[in-house]
Amino acid sequence: MIVRRAGIGDEGQLAALYSKMQQHYGSADPPGGAERAAREIVASQGRAAFALVAERDDKLLGFANLNPIFYGGAYQWMLFLKDIYVADDARFLGVGRVLMRGIAREAIAGGYERVDWTTDSTNHGAQALYDKLGIPRANKVFYRLGGEDMRVLAGKT
Repeated sequence: MIVRRAGIGDEGQLAALYSKMQQHYGSADPPGGAERAAREIVASQGRAAFALVAERDDKLLGFANLNPIFYGGAYQWMLFLKDIYVADDARFLGVGRVLMRGIAREAIAGGYERVDWTTDSTNHGAQALYDKLGIPRANKVFYRLGGEDMRVLAGKT
């Protein structure tokens, strides 16, 4: 199994994995949304959002969406892991572990000082993986601003 950046030619399989992730989490998958996201992510270059994919025998088994962020407190670049997903038929084959190792290698090679991410409090499988890998939990509170709350704060209501 190899881990590499998603690239041109991966759009179809990556879009299929994006749609499966939406189904897995019970989220809406707007028509054409997965295909558009896959096209955008494989075309990104430099310090822009990108995806790592785990592949075996020309089949994508999972992905990790990563977003570079400039961390002003330390004047350093970091990565934010927004999504990591392993296809149902590839679970318990070590794909998550391989993706996490690939993320660490990509961060070091790209000059990123750290990788941050969150999990849903009920995602015990992912938390167990991170704990097994020895990744420490951060003592942070997560906030989300969107929808009507964002419009109110922006004075746009």
